[in-house]
Amino acid sequence: MAHHLPPRAPWPDDFPDVIVHGDEKLRDAHPSYLAAKSGDVKHALRLASDLLNNEKIGEIKAVCRGQSAYLLPIAADEAVGFNAIPDGMAVVLSRKIGVPIVEKGTVVQSNKVSHTRAPAFQRIVTPAAFVGSIDPSNSYFLVDDHVGFGGTVASLHGHVALLGGRILGCTTLTASPNSAKLAVSKLTLDMIYSKYGDEIDDFWIETFGHGIACLTEREAIAICRQHSLVALKTILAQAATEVRAR
Repeated sequence: MAHHLPPRAPWPDDFPDVIVHGDEKLRDAHPSYLAAKSGDVKHALRLASDLLNNEKIGEIKAVCRGQSAYLLPIAADEAVGFNAIPDGMAVVLSRKIGVPIVEKGTVVQSNKVSHTRAPAFQRIVTPAAFVGSIDPSNSYFLVDDHVGFGGTVASLHGHVALLGGRILGCTTLTASPNSAKLAVSKLTLDMIYSKYGDEIDDFWIETFGHGIACLTEREAIAICRQHSLVALKTILAQAATEVRAR
């Protein structure tokens, strides 16, 4: 099973938290949000222009300064259509900080995962996959509209890293509570190992194609909450059945 799954890479020790611009209520109330989420480029630009935060833009500029950096928006088909928000964000950011955008279509999501408002384990069993080329001499700053469990960003990080590119960081318009920290912490990894033993790593590699060091913090915490490895395997199997039934 593992070789059919998208690759992931362990997080660098210094991987920064996601730079988040605003909150979901403000985004949801914006008159351009639904049209932008459904693929309208003009509305995506309007949404990004109105909601990107100048202080956060300055933080992104500081991270990219002195690097051979490119903005890499996540290009994804979602339940309501093509999500134009990351592209709109990248256009506005590029204008403001002078960092170019990766040429459209160079790296794209190759599957439809419908993660919006999906439960944790349904997200975990349907990882996003990416295709496309990466220039190993460049660094990349990822752009997405929202971070929840962070699995999509983790998959794109893996795609870029395994092709030799370097990820400088990630920015999103909004984030679910406690989602800005992407890289799984040593404390959470230690909790997983103490609960399930070393066999959790073998199981995860066999099932998902990567070890638990490649998980996001929120994914790892969801895994920690199960009371045994048998219970964890059961809930993963149940989530896979639910996804197929959707």
